[in-house]
Amino acid sequence: MKKIKLYVGLIIVGGLLSACSTDKEKSYSFDKVENNTFEHLHGLGYINGGPELVISTHDGLYEYGKDGWREATSEKHDYMGFQAIREGFLSSGHPEPGTNYKHPLGLIKSTDQGASFDQLAFYGEIDFHYLAAGYDSNAIYVFNEMPTKEMGKGLHYSTDEGSTWNQLSMKGYNSELMSNLAAHPSRKDVIAIGSKDGLYLSENHGDNFNLLNDVKMVTYVTMTESGGLYASFENEVAKLRTFAIGSEEEIEIQLPTIQQIEPIAFIAVNPENQEEIAIATYNNDIYITKDNGLNWETIADSGGLVK
Repeated sequence: MKKIKLYVGLIIVGGLLSACSTDKEKSYSFDKVENNTFEHLHGLGYINGGPELVISTHDGLYEYGKDGWREATSEKHDYMGFQAIREGFLSSGHPEPGTNYKHPLGLIKSTDQGASFDQLAFYGEIDFHYLAAGYDSNAIYVFNEMPTKEMGKGLHYSTDEGSTWNQLSMKGYNSELMSNLAAHPSRKDVIAIGSKDGLYLSENHGDNFNLLNDVKMVTYVTMTESGGLYASFENEVAKLRTFAIGSEEEIEIQLPTIQQIEPIAFIAVNPENQEEIAIATYNNDIYITKDNGLNWETIADSGGLVK
C-alpha cells in the first residue's frame, strides 16, 4: 500500500453494526437561527431529496431555503465527512459535548434530517474524514487514516451500509495529496478523487484509476449522472468546471465576481435541478446559483450567515 499524505477536506465509513441513537429528551427541528456565525464547515448538500440546502458545521446543522437560514435546535454534533443522500445523510465525526455518545461517532446514518441517527459501523473507533456516498445507490467509500483490526489503512467500499467492506488497490492513482472522494449518484462502481495532480476516475470501485486531466490542485469534486463538477486553484485563481464520463470535454462555470482568490472547499448540486449549484470556500463563504452560474447569491460571508 502506497503512503498517501492527506490535506484537510473530509472523512468516512466503517464496519460494526450498532443500535439507533436518539436523545428523546430534546425536541428537534430547524428553527430560528440563534448562532449566526460558524467557524468550521464540514460539508453541504441536499439531504432527503431537498429542496433545502443543508450545511454541516462544527456545531451542528443549518438549513437554507426560500425563507433564508434556519438552525437545528438540538443534536449539534460535529459531523465530519458529511454526505447528503436521498434518504438523509451519512457522516462521521464527534458528538456534541455533554451527550452520552461515544467518541468518535464512527459511521452514522440519519433519515430524519438529523433528529436521530443509526450507528452503522466503527462506533467509538474511527473518525472518517474522507467519506463518499452514492446519492441514490447508497454505496459508501472511505479512505481510512485510522487503521484498526477490522479495517486497514486505505480505500474501502461497502454496499450494505457498513456490514462488510472491500479494500481497493487504487492502481493508477499517483498523487500524494487528496482533496476528497466523490461517489457516482447511482452507479456503485464509479468513484472520483480530487488531488494535487489532477482529477482521477475509477469505474471498478477504485481498484484502477485513470487520470482524467492533469489540472493542478483539484480542491473538490462532486459527481452527477453524466459526470460531475470539480474545483481547482491554479495561479491563485479558483475555477469551477464540469466534466463528462467518457469525454474529454469540460465546460467552465462562471463564478461570482467577488470569488477570485479563495479556493473552493465544497460543491453541491441540487439532485432535482442540476442548474442549482452551491459552493463554499475555505474562507467559509457560501454562494448559490439557480441558473448554472449566470447569477450567484451570497448566503454566507466569512462564516457569517446572510439573510
